[in-house]
Amino acid sequence: MIALPFLSPLMWRRACALAVAAACGAAQAGPTVHCEVRYASQTWQVTAQPTSDPLSVPSVTLNKRFAFKAVARGAGERIDQVSLYAYDLEAEGAPALIHQQRLSPPFASGTQVPALTGWQHVYSSVLGRELVYGCALRQGQAAALEAGPAPVSVPVPEPLSPAAAIGPAVTLAFVGDVMLADGPGRVIARGRDPFAHVAERLRRADVRIANLECVVATGGRALDKPWTFRAHPRVLPVLQRHVDVVSLANNHSGDFGREAFTEMLGLLERAGLPQVGGGRNLREAHRAHLIERRGVKIALLAYNGFFPRHFEAGVDHAGVAWSEEEQVLDGIRRARSELGADVVIPFMHWGTEGEGRANAQQRELARRMIEAGADAVVGAHPHVVQDTEVHRGKPIVYSLGNFVFDGFDSLDARTGWMLFMTVGREGVRRWHVEAVRTDVEGTPHPLPVPSPAGG
Repeated sequence: MIALPFLSPLMWRRACALAVAAACGAAQAGPTVHCEVRYASQTWQVTAQPTSDPLSVPSVTLNKRFAFKAVARGAGERIDQVSLYAYDLEAEGAPALIHQQRLSPPFASGTQVPALTGWQHVYSSVLGRELVYGCALRQGQAAALEAGPAPVSVPVPEPLSPAAAIGPAVTLAFVGDVMLADGPGRVIARGRDPFAHVAERLRRADVRIANLECVVATGGRALDKPWTFRAHPRVLPVLQRHVDVVSLANNHSGDFGREAFTEMLGLLERAGLPQVGGGRNLREAHRAHLIERRGVKIALLAYNGFFPRHFEAGVDHAGVAWSEEEQVLDGIRRARSELGADVVIPFMHWGTEGEGRANAQQRELARRMIEAGADAVVGAHPHVVQDTEVHRGKPIVYSLGNFVFDGFDSLDARTGWMLFMTVGREGVRRWHVEAVRTDVEGTPHPLPVPSPAGG
């Protein structure tokens, strides 16, 4: 079995063209098992050739947290059984087997991943993280040449069609990560407003939506994480002046446990500040927030796809809405069919921190959301802005970057976008972004330069 982490499709093909058989696993012309393994926005390609000695097949370590092993029992032109294993490397007594799948002939046909297995999701309760894999059977050298996900194209945003743009319009403003502890929290404690320099611009929008990247509470206990953010309830009146809806679906809402998270839900309710993506139970966390302005019904959804998954709401406990594809697509359909929404927009917490381009998993899910009925997809989390595209005439803005946040030195992490959308009953009519730059206290200032995206 050969594991090749982080090879792009182009690099893979070049390596095979150079006949690096040991790296590509192309030495045999017989069948092979090819698996694509995903963890933490990274992808590994694992190829298993038929073997009569399955005990000698090593596992592949994935960022020192998981391990994965694929075994193809057989010889020559024959595979008699496929065995797949996933291990938790941080569990007590690690490596601990947490998943095993055995497949026997007749095997599912198809050479494209995940034809053999479907996408398998393996969850570690110790890590609060998830491994995803899918496999397919391929023939010899073709298996190596085809390995890896298809190249990702990044379309240049195109103007949206003005057809049917008749009737009332509503302007939405989305901003990225708003963290009101630490530097911005100190600004508020001293009687100043971290939104002061962008307040007038935001005020022109009918509805303003932000990702609240902290818990607002006085109780709870900090979890064992590298960074934990808890803001004092004094920040809420300031937040309420500039924001109409907050998303709680992110990896910091649960920093101080369910007690603090539940306290925040009560504080938001008493302040009259609606939230989406969080709740006292699973159904409430996945509930769309419906806004009606000038006869236009707009449904907002929010989902977190960044670990730890310990923050996920349950049937009988509080937490955030987890970005599980089936539930996300179902939420979009329900918002339209059950709530009668004219416009449906999911606000996603996803992607790779510090990476200026969306990864393949973001793109795949974003396009499926559009195809399921979303009118636009908006994202945050990477702490930098990411590229944009238009799919089927509908905009996807993968990451808005930081908006109110301190502790970053690079200009990329201190640059964010305000996204403005004009929507009507038929969907998104126009959209563009305006750039901001945070100062040492984490407060945003408008940048007087053209932004590199729009529509």
